[in-house]
Amino acid sequence: MRRAFLAAALLASACNRSSPDFVLRPVALGPVPPGFPVSARVLHFADFGDDTHQQAVVAEAMASWSRSHPLDLVLSPGDNVYECGPDPLLPGAASCAFGPDQNTVSPGYAPPVDESFEKLFEKPIAGVQRDGKPVPVLLTLGNHDVAAAGSCSAGGEEREISRRRACLEVAHRSPRWSMPGRHWVHDQGPARFIGIDSNLLKHDYGGFSFEDEVAFVAEAARPCGEKLCFVVAHHPSASAGEHRADFTPEYLARVKRVEQAAGPIAGWLSGHEHQLEHLRAPAGYDVLISANGARGRPKERFEALSTPGARLLFASTRWGFGVLEIGGGGNWSYRFVDDSGKSIQCCTAAARGPCRPVTCPP
Repeated sequence: MRRAFLAAALLASACNRSSPDFVLRPVALGPVPPGFPVSARVLHFADFGDDTHQQAVVAEAMASWSRSHPLDLVLSPGDNVYECGPDPLLPGAASCAFGPDQNTVSPGYAPPVDESFEKLFEKPIAGVQRDGKPVPVLLTLGNHDVAAAGSCSAGGEEREISRRRACLEVAHRSPRWSMPGRHWVHDQGPARFIGIDSNLLKHDYGGFSFEDEVAFVAEAARPCGEKLCFVVAHHPSASAGEHRADFTPEYLARVKRVEQAAGPIAGWLSGHEHQLEHLRAPAGYDVLISANGARGRPKERFEALSTPGARLLFASTRWGFGVLEIGGGGNWSYRFVDDSGKSIQCCTAAARGPCRPVTCPP
């Protein structure tokens, strides 16, 4: 009897250590599209910063992909250091301060060594390389990166602890970690990526202002009439996952303010929902959620949408990551790749149009 119990327990454990396989495709796939010359290839994953078996499996799959598909950039929009972000009590951490712009760290500050950056994020992605060198990694802040309530309080006032954690993440630098500010702009070939502090979509925090975020987006998006522009944010602008409950009237109103400031964007690249999703926002752009890096939600069935007028095109509980490819003339494509290296969903956009689900090319 005991042997049977142990065998059952081991079987359950093994099952929990493999990727779930639920896939939802509400839209029929089009034929394999014609290819286009790729100007930039970008790896996209989020909610990655936890030392789990899932993280190790996904990290190896990303490393393998990078060996056969040269990457130009890596985007990690948030929850980079679980559970609470960097340690705000290390010697010297309290001296971290933002400059007058409330975005970049005051010049001259040297952050303390915090081993959580290497252990939870940098070491796991060490295999993601190009020509034997690290691929540049741009990150944005997630809610766990600036957590300051409950067990994450660190014995301090919530406003100060969350602000300090944000500062420490912006201040940290390594070949596999770059966060130029709480928000930033990065041009890669014909595309522009606009990274924002999407914690402000829920409410102001840490002394930071949502109005300042909107003003930044409006300025950063000026070239978006000519360039392909993508917002990079931890929180999605639409979702069919568990966090759809966060989409209060205030949240939706703030998303709309960002959309209005950004103008004609091609997509919103995000995390937060611990699965893979492709949605079409009511404003017409594509929402691509790649957040099944270290913590999954295997029971999610995507039964409702967060946003009136949004449309779900694909969703899956598979562990994996996303790959964005940018071409000329407004052409781009995106594919979700699972932990085995298989492309499980693809879409392609022509001449700045929407990214339409298609049969994945080789």
